[in-house]
Amino acid sequence: MTGFAGPGRLRDEVRALLLDALDAYRGTFAEAVLRDELQRFDGPLRVALAGRVKAGKSTLLNALAGEQVAATDATECTRLVTSYAAGTREAAWAYLRDGSVVETALHRTAGSAHVDLDAFQRAAGPAGTAGTAGSPGAPQASAVEALRVELPSARLRDLTLIDTPGIASLTTELSLRTESFLTPGAHRPAAARASRAADPAERGALAGADAVIYLLRHLHAADVGFLASFRRTGLGEAAPAHAIGVLSRADELAPGRTESVDLARRVATAIGRDERVRALVQTVVPVAGLLAQAGSRLSDDELGRLLALAGEPAADTDDLLLSADRFVAAAAATAVPAQLRELLLDRLGLAGVRLAVALARLGHAHDPAGLATGLAARSGLPELEALLRGQFTDRADVLKAQHALRVLDDVLDGMFGEHPHGTVATLRARRERVEAGAHELAELRLLGELRTGTAELRGLDEARRDAMERMLGAAGAGVRTRLGLPAGTPTGEVRAALRTALDSYRRLAENRLAGRSTRRAAAVIRRSCEGLLRDLTMDGG
Repeated sequence: MTGFAGPGRLRDEVRALLLDALDAYRGTFAEAVLRDELQRFDGPLRVALAGRVKAGKSTLLNALAGEQVAATDATECTRLVTSYAAGTREAAWAYLRDGSVVETALHRTAGSAHVDLDAFQRAAGPAGTAGTAGSPGAPQASAVEALRVELPSARLRDLTLIDTPGIASLTTELSLRTESFLTPGAHRPAAARASRAADPAERGALAGADAVIYLLRHLHAADVGFLASFRRTGLGEAAPAHAIGVLSRADELAPGRTESVDLARRVATAIGRDERVRALVQTVVPVAGLLAQAGSRLSDDELGRLLALAGEPAADTDDLLLSADRFVAAAAATAVPAQLRELLLDRLGLAGVRLAVALARLGHAHDPAGLATGLAARSGLPELEALLRGQFTDRADVLKAQHALRVLDDVLDGMFGEHPHGTVATLRARRERVEAGAHELAELRLLGELRTGTAELRGLDEARRDAMERMLGAAGAGVRTRLGLPAGTPTGEVRAALRTALDSYRRLAENRLAGRSTRRAAAVIRRSCEGLLRDLTMDGG
């Protein structure tokens, strides 16, 4: 993100404000809320993966983590909100409904990091009692609210990834866990929130998310409804900058074709253009999760067997790939053993196996490493990772600052109990000064207004509106991305394009014939151009 307020200034100002508010509200319900918000503010950005049942959330989480950490079948980790964070050792904690936190056994297998909550149930004493695992009175599995898994992973240093149960589940309780986690307080009267200030599901290390990756297989009313709820949380209106849409299992749209993800990209683009979706997410990108994790799930020997399968007579192989039943049949005409075929089907899916065979036949993969690379490249994961860096990681301080200011607003409005005498007005004035001086927050607000239609830009065509959103960072925070220039564009050309954009938005901001909303939007983008030019100069460009 550009340093409009100076490097780290927004982060430092918001942190100082949280510390002073914490000191002022010491001894009240709000103290716990502010303490946990400060802990969250100092930690990595929290990104949740959400979507309907069987959308592929856990599979995509594993691909982003670069290893098999989340269970992809019906185990405890898919029935509970589970965060995966960087730690010095492999460990897991269960957050219980009574407010306590218990460290529990973590078992690493080839398919996941498994938390044995059944051991709690077996060791449990009378219902409702609590204790430590393996001892009399251990907490029952039903008393567990959420899980936190820590792993020594470099990929988790900047992002804490959160797996959530599927929404619109046949089991109402599972859907409610996700909805209450990602939209805390959205459906509860304000008066009831103070009494739940100590609820572990709504505070602490597992309280909500800064941003969401929402997986969908097609546009469904439940998807639109959930995303609208996430935007209208109890902490105010979140801009579309807080959410990315993922068209999941993209390889299944055109099974076995090397251009399957390209075709899926057209579908994703069409979904992203839907006005309901534009108001809720930045963009929609296609990802095939099983292909993305091929390198981490398949050994060289298993990938080699796929290459061997591609080298067998095409007539036999094509017949074999017509259905999953034919592919795993014991009497199938292939030298690849049935047991290994079952494993390949489980790891890649039939569409993935077809694509692997097609890549080898077309000469795009000659060895196991090349095949793994080819599958990952066509999975859509590289584009998603770049989007995560540009939209979430690079602007983490801004997203967290925006969340912290919303929490502070609730505290100052008395949502969590009594006010400390004589300090509210001072804290509120400081909070307003922080927001007024942070151009990064103004960009997010305007981007949200443009996407939701709140800002009426009369007289501007669609191309100009798209350019304005891009200049606000809708496609990424980097200067070249904002200007719509290729990544390797020379600095001199970038500076010239910035000056042209600055002149254009300056004239629009001063045009008395333009509407008030249009002039205000142009003024914000003009300041963005000025900040980008200043940053370019400071960087020696």
